[in-house]
Amino acid sequence: MKVTGIETFAVKMKERRIRNLGIVAHVDAGKTTVTEQMLYLSGATRAAGNVDKGTSLSDALEVEKKRGISVRASALSFAWKGVQVNLIDTPGHVDFSAEVERSLRVLDCAVLVLSAVEGVQAQSEPLWDALEALGIPVIVFVNKIDRMGSDVAGVVAEVQRVFSKDAVLVNGVAEEGFDAAGLAALEAEQYGELVEKVAERDDGLLERYLEGGTLEPEEIEHALAAATGSRGLFPVLCGAAKNRVGIEELLDAIAAYFPDAGTDAQAPVSGVVFRIDHDERLGRVAGVRMYAGRLATRDVVENYTAGREEKVAQIKRSATAKLEDVGVLEAGDIGFLCGLPAARIGDVLGDPAPVPGDYALSEPLLSVQVVPAEEADHAALAKALQQLASEDPHLNFRWYAEERELHVKIMGAIQTEILTEILRTRFGIAARFGEPTVVYKETPAGEGYGEESYTMPKPCWAIVKYRLEPLPRGSGVEYHSEVSVDQIKLKYQREIEASIGEALKQGIKGWEVTDLKITLVDGSDHVLHSRPGNFKLATNIALMQGQVATDTKLLEPMIGYRIAGPEEIVGKVTADIIEMRGIFEPAQMGAGSFVLEGRFPLATSMDYAIRLSAMSGGKAKLALRFAGYEECPEGLGIEREYRGISPLDRSKYILLMRGAITPSVSG
Repeated sequence: MKVTGIETFAVKMKERRIRNLGIVAHVDAGKTTVTEQMLYLSGATRAAGNVDKGTSLSDALEVEKKRGISVRASALSFAWKGVQVNLIDTPGHVDFSAEVERSLRVLDCAVLVLSAVEGVQAQSEPLWDALEALGIPVIVFVNKIDRMGSDVAGVVAEVQRVFSKDAVLVNGVAEEGFDAAGLAALEAEQYGELVEKVAERDDGLLERYLEGGTLEPEEIEHALAAATGSRGLFPVLCGAAKNRVGIEELLDAIAAYFPDAGTDAQAPVSGVVFRIDHDERLGRVAGVRMYAGRLATRDVVENYTAGREEKVAQIKRSATAKLEDVGVLEAGDIGFLCGLPAARIGDVLGDPAPVPGDYALSEPLLSVQVVPAEEADHAALAKALQQLASEDPHLNFRWYAEERELHVKIMGAIQTEILTEILRTRFGIAARFGEPTVVYKETPAGEGYGEESYTMPKPCWAIVKYRLEPLPRGSGVEYHSEVSVDQIKLKYQREIEASIGEALKQGIKGWEVTDLKITLVDGSDHVLHSRPGNFKLATNIALMQGQVATDTKLLEPMIGYRIAGPEEIVGKVTADIIEMRGIFEPAQMGAGSFVLEGRFPLATSMDYAIRLSAMSGGKAKLALRFAGYEECPEGLGIEREYRGISPLDRSKYILLMRGAITPSVSG
């Protein structure tokens, strides 16, 4: 029996209805095609765009059209049966996880697209984990049922095994694996499973079900919607997006099953900047999700994160291929603000209370040097990279002027290819990227002290003493002060705290320092001679001296893995993992296959996906995720020289900070 009543149920919902919807998937599962078909069926476009032909609206960048992959998340709005859908189509390739990460924070609901042939793939798992961590309701759309090898039943079973046993199929498939594939009524057993799972989550329905009573389709729809909104159930729908099969049913489910976004426009303004774009006509544009209140053109809003006020010059919405004036942005909506030239991704506008926390899918673990093809373009390349880094903070651009070196952090090799194209097409600069280097970190090897008395040449005065202590892995940096404001005025103590992050960008082994506790234990200012910047200079020198006193240990990035494959290769796989200095849990064996989980260093495993595919004839699956930093065995990590003038070169560093010599590091 086929479930009916979705459309009827959707129409009965309250009037102001918004869905901030994310479309997420592993690369090539077909999510951009799903997006294009939604836009077409909703009437937002006259024809569905095609990824292969470079005509998809959600892939607006020239490089996306050329390569046929999504690089930036796109935000598009359309209406479906009384529901406004603000749809965010995210990149599927792991190299662009930062775009997905920024989008997840502003979603109310998500559609996870899986291929009916490949099923759960490498990037599918961390995406699911992120949606689970953020409590975002999910519909699973099994795409490509028209492809040879399609196995909807197998994919559903895999979803229930890997993701959640609460995934439930809500439509069936006819002529699976053929171009004419379409939707069909659920088989009796499948429908029985749906009814049972829905009834289990509604006491009234469960009592009638156990007594043998009949549950009406509309009752099932109501209960399924409630369970979906609370993440009690995860509906699984099927289709073939390129043939427009199952898309209308998916749209109906989005309207019926997902809860409405909060729309309290009378509350104090609350929003978050989740993306920064550059528009040729408008300049810098900030993508904002509103959680409460109302913003209008020319309003002044507090940037809570930056501690300043921002004046909104224009408010836009991305309808299809262009930004359109709307003038007002209200709670629950997504829009684009002009007139915020210094806004950064993550800035909270107004009241921070309604804004949810963010989620880190991963972090860039590779560093590369960027070199202009023409030496004359060095400054222009630096400026371009600086602008790109403001739009994607994960790039963490650094300009080492003394060495004339430009460096960025990346997720993988595909990202460098895309950046090369963007630099060429958007900025007219030819550049090449060097070989990527693993990004190590440092942490104190023990407890120690660092101090500095910066009292000459006058006018200056900043005396500080810090205690440095190691913290457990993943703790980050903690700062505390035991010094009273009578010794060091509050304004100077704030200057100290603000300078800590920059002071730890390079340690004595050349890498960022983390997992340490810094305590200001002594110091003084001077009523006449202390100046702005004095305590930043003294702090930088003292913290480097403290690292010399404690010495530091190198930390290396670790990758968590899940390998599934035929049992005949399990011995070879475990041998590979041991050789890569990895560890693993006991293998799960069954039905001629195995599943192995554990972690290995990034430095030894960068090409393992290729090697595993070759070894297994493409039959093994490898899912990877960032698993934090661990201590690197002695002699195996990479140390590097300090870039620029080190604070340990005290005299020269003081000249640098006083502006007497050319700055060595920018970024």
